[in-house]
Amino acid sequence: MRMRIWSSLASSLLLLLLASCGTDSHHFSLEGRFLKMNQGQFYVYSPDGAISGIDTIKVQGGRFAYEIPCEEEGTIVIVLPNYSEIPVFVKPGENVDLKADASHIKDIEVTGTKDNERMTEWRKNTSSQSPDGLKKQAEQFIRENPSSIISRWLLRKYFVVTAKPDLKKAKELVKLISDKTDKEPSVMRLAVGLENTPLQVGDVLPNFKAKDLMDKDVQASQYRLGKTLILVWATWDYDGTNLSRRVLRKIEEMKSQGKQVPNVLGVSIDASAVDAKRTVGNDSTAWSTVCDGLMWNSPLVKAIGTTKVPDNFVLENGKVKACHLSNEELLKQLDM
Repeated sequence: MRMRIWSSLASSLLLLLLASCGTDSHHFSLEGRFLKMNQGQFYVYSPDGAISGIDTIKVQGGRFAYEIPCEEEGTIVIVLPNYSEIPVFVKPGENVDLKADASHIKDIEVTGTKDNERMTEWRKNTSSQSPDGLKKQAEQFIRENPSSIISRWLLRKYFVVTAKPDLKKAKELVKLISDKTDKEPSVMRLAVGLENTPLQVGDVLPNFKAKDLMDKDVQASQYRLGKTLILVWATWDYDGTNLSRRVLRKIEEMKSQGKQVPNVLGVSIDASAVDAKRTVGNDSTAWSTVCDGLMWNSPLVKAIGTTKVPDNFVLENGKVKACHLSNEELLKQLDM
């Protein structure tokens, strides 16, 4: 009991010290409270370069404090335990508060700046909307507020990195945003990214070089002869991991029948290569899997242009023969 009291006092003292020091004009700070969560860890990434790679936030005693160098406006994204994402908009010298109940994670509140409070309000007002309704609400907000950093997040969330990307609409909206933001660097990066559309039937596999989970070199030339399957998955997505297991069983069956088997390349959209490696090891996967921990910012993910998990591509001699197939459709491709 005494230890718990001291732990709570220590956590409170840390937050008080940080608050008393304030946030200087070259940093951004985020403080948070999670009811019904004593300890935990969240991943953090940025779609627009506010931080590099993947960072972590550790929760102790239901609280956390997180600070980053910050010289310009940007966005960081907190990946919650249920793998939903909460955007936090950063500015130099600003301090933001996050409050949530671990048993009602959708009701999370981010306050302290106008943009974060407005995003919190938008999420609450649209919480009961269908996916199509959310997309319409996002488009309406973007058209009414093209210069807002919130619009850049909504564009990415509902028109780009989604199960059904609408790149035509995304390009239309990003032009609207660009016209109102005077060549803002993050908007320019978003516009350039939209030029790299996902691989479609007939496209040639672009050049890439990467390291797989066993630290072996992987490059495009290895997958330009014969049939190749590219399987995009994540440890937290059952459909993707299940498909990988079914493909593995099918390939073992084909080998036992003396049939020619395809090349397979796994692409894990995970923040932790350790987690991906553990899953691959447990499944005894026989092919190379790439997981660089950069999630959607991975050079390989950008090269193939995938925007969802799970996803898949079937290649014949380096050209896309089929893509975005259901599990059953993909398995049928193995017999063709």
